[in-house]
Amino acid sequence: MTFYGTVKFDVCVVGHITKEVVKVGTTRRTALGGTAYYTAMALKRLGLSVAVVTKGARQDRQRLLQELTSEKVSIFWKDGETTPAFENRYSGMGLDTRTQVLKGRGTPFSAKDLAGISAPAFHFGPLTREDIPLQVLRRAVGKAKIVSLDVQGMVRPARLGVITQEDRADKKKWLACVHILKADETEAFILSGETAMDRAAVVLASFGPEEVVITLGHRGSLVYTAAQRLHKIPGWTPRRLADPTGCGDTYMAGYLYERLRGTTPEMAARFAAAMATLKLERAGPFMGNKADVHAALSRK
Repeated sequence: MTFYGTVKFDVCVVGHITKEVVKVGTTRRTALGGTAYYTAMALKRLGLSVAVVTKGARQDRQRLLQELTSEKVSIFWKDGETTPAFENRYSGMGLDTRTQVLKGRGTPFSAKDLAGISAPAFHFGPLTREDIPLQVLRRAVGKAKIVSLDVQGMVRPARLGVITQEDRADKKKWLACVHILKADETEAFILSGETAMDRAAVVLASFGPEEVVITLGHRGSLVYTAAQRLHKIPGWTPRRLADPTGCGDTYMAGYLYERLRGTTPEMAARFAAAMATLKLERAGPFMGNKADVHAALSRK
């Protein structure tokens, strides 16, 4: 689809769609992945108008975009030299332990890739620290009321092989552009330099974000706001454990959806936690709806 002029959406998600191998216990399957894929699919199922800015090898385009297109997500595609590829292996209680292997890197985005898109919220999902340069975030600040960032890519060097996580010296420049920061427990500790979760949230907020969201797997999540309020959100018990890939992305979709509606951070996080639990119960992206999430909330 070709767009002319500036097109308005509720949310624009920026990031690569990946080719992945997912191993859960003794099962193995191939799948699509990436923050752009899981977040956009979930946002669309909640009824929002969603744009995705993504890049990949031309020969992979049809495969990468088929599901998003079927859900009527608007695609702003740029040809890249390669398509990112990952292998994810899950184990442990709640399938919280993940080993990732980077099989192929993606082509970095540029500020001009955001041209022609207007939305109150831009969500960025870098998969390695080379994916989304600082100038791309800065371009979004001038276009949106909410700039949301999943920091997983900030702590991942773009090296092929088993993924490692490292702090980065220029993180404050990045986080000064961000209104909502999303991290998991390990990422929060690395970027904050703290070993206590409450303190990690405070430190991350001091770098600029108005809201810090930290997911803790089966132990729930927490949200720290600019008003210096810390909300601890319990985890929901899934009816079955199928595939945790994309649960964090689904959580952020629910959180952004509720915040755009004016819901408080605490209530947005509860909605997001219930939504992520529903995602955990099945392989692939979230394919439910708002009624399903409210039904899950009532089970708590």
